[in-house]
Amino acid sequence: MYTLKSVARRGTLLGAAFTLVVAALLPATYASADALNPLTERSLTLSSSSPGWSFTDGSGNTTYAPPNSGANGKQTGNYFDFKVSSSATVKTFSFQYCKTSAGNCEIPGDNASSGVDTTTTADLNAAFPGTPTDLEVGSANFGTVINTGPDTDPDAGKVKAVPGYTNNNPKYQANGGTGDAAEAAKSVTGNYIVMYHDPTANSGAGGWVQSTGWKVTALSVKNAGTRATKNYITLSSTAGKAFTSGQHVKVLFFANGTNYITNPGSGAFFVKINTYGVEYDGSTITETALAPSTDANIIDGGVTVANVMNQSIQITTKVLETMEFSVGTVDPNTLSGSELAASDYGSATHIPCGRILTRLTTASTDPKNVLRLGNQGAESSLETAKAYATHSYWRLSSNSSGGASVYYSGHTLSNTSGDEIEPIGTTAKISAPGSEQFGLALSTKALSGTTTAPADTPNFNTGLYGVNYVQDRASGKEWENAADNDKTGISSETLSDLGALYTGTAPALWSPTDANWDYQTTPLNKSYHTPRLDPLVPEVSYANGSGRINGNDSLDANGVAFGGGGYSSTNAQFAFDKMSDTVPALLATEATQVVDCVTAKMRYIGNIAATTPAGIYTTKINYIAAPQY
Repeated sequence: MYTLKSVARRGTLLGAAFTLVVAALLPATYASADALNPLTERSLTLSSSSPGWSFTDGSGNTTYAPPNSGANGKQTGNYFDFKVSSSATVKTFSFQYCKTSAGNCEIPGDNASSGVDTTTTADLNAAFPGTPTDLEVGSANFGTVINTGPDTDPDAGKVKAVPGYTNNNPKYQANGGTGDAAEAAKSVTGNYIVMYHDPTANSGAGGWVQSTGWKVTALSVKNAGTRATKNYITLSSTAGKAFTSGQHVKVLFFANGTNYITNPGSGAFFVKINTYGVEYDGSTITETALAPSTDANIIDGGVTVANVMNQSIQITTKVLETMEFSVGTVDPNTLSGSELAASDYGSATHIPCGRILTRLTTASTDPKNVLRLGNQGAESSLETAKAYATHSYWRLSSNSSGGASVYYSGHTLSNTSGDEIEPIGTTAKISAPGSEQFGLALSTKALSGTTTAPADTPNFNTGLYGVNYVQDRASGKEWENAADNDKTGISSETLSDLGALYTGTAPALWSPTDANWDYQTTPLNKSYHTPRLDPLVPEVSYANGSGRINGNDSLDANGVAFGGGGYSSTNAQFAFDKMSDTVPALLATEATQVVDCVTAKMRYIGNIAATTPAGIYTTKINYIAAPQY
């Protein structure tokens, strides 16, 4: 039988035994009790969890898998996040990558199973693409300069730009790119940053502050006999930083094409994190003289974070090429609802980017896409003393990321006897009544200001090359005849119809001063806008089709002054390449983005001389859209 005294004695002995076991796990010496208070709330986030041998995109190339991106396991960034346990001044952070969380450190990865004895990951992949890989800090000079680092978001603890990241898509290039500015901003200098949360920052609201003056050293620190790759990173500072106990700290390593961390080929790996009160860098620490976990200068120690490699999920789909190209004589945007219903449009309601119509009404006896150039009071005939014009339209939409170009092909006006009206040529010229001329040009007008649309309709974008619907027609002065005579602008019903599609939120999504035509800029899908040529840019010879063709001071046969029509004092200019019927001539082009509901008004000029042979003159102009994929 045991007495209470004997039981108490046995309990004391058991307590002593447990105390001995715990003591056996502690370092023989350590600086202070801080080492017993490890880093808390610690984590490691990888820019990519793909194995190191996986560094291509879904198509098997590196073009869209740049360093520091999710598809690239060979050139990754590692982001450490933790809270310190002490208010001591930290002068060194160390990060040691191992296969296990305790004991000897072996290099993570599965390269040893390949039987290939190579020194670097680069050598391995060059000789055996797709083979197993070991973890390695991929450059001997990783971050050797003193870090100034990128700016941080003082509220969210995020980096405003990702150093070293470059999206190879030309749309996202910083210099001259037309794409997302946020993507372009990622390509900045600096490979790492140290920052901490300061509750007194931002006038007491709290925020993240960068700690500068840190430099990086990459070493190989491992168990003897394992492959010699760099698996140990130190961040050191002569001045150091005195954090407060429990303060939140982030250490972020970014990757570029030169400085990066290569993920191991498979399996889990662990990173041992220590902080020290002395500066350890490349001059005071070597691969054979490591500051051990029992170092008397350790502050926070004995903790790890874990991660594991996974194969990426590859998703393959296809977006088919699309193109809508319509050529005709009437823009439906200029018609009322009742006029639309009477046309080939098939509806009394406007739809965004509706096809160009080939005639004004279905009841018309006129053939489709036929224009009559000349004096309508004299059977569409040309005169030596006056110039005459007509016009048509074309509209293009294409999902070709490389843009598109539009060409024309055709012959000058000619009769059945082979007589021709002289084409103007490839250099633009103004109208010259009394001499033979045939030419064409784009009739554009810079858009500006806001529309008079109801409050629930979109505020349409401005543009450099809006469609100029003005016609050279005035009371008793009708020198421009077309299928849509007197349709000189977008109808009020067009605005109402479009507005009905976007009630409520439309005004907030559209800016009347937004001149950025990139389809990828927020808000997306700008296909609902006033008709314009943008983003296509017209060729110089065909860019100035808006304006008068008869001047202001011309006199008719009765000595009465005529000219001006609906235009200002600007003289229109035209050109026509006589070789276009063999080799199509370029009208307008865009080479960097999709072409979203582009509209053009084509204006044609006809002049004759006194010696121009009589006859019925005709021509047929063909328009060709060529998208670049």
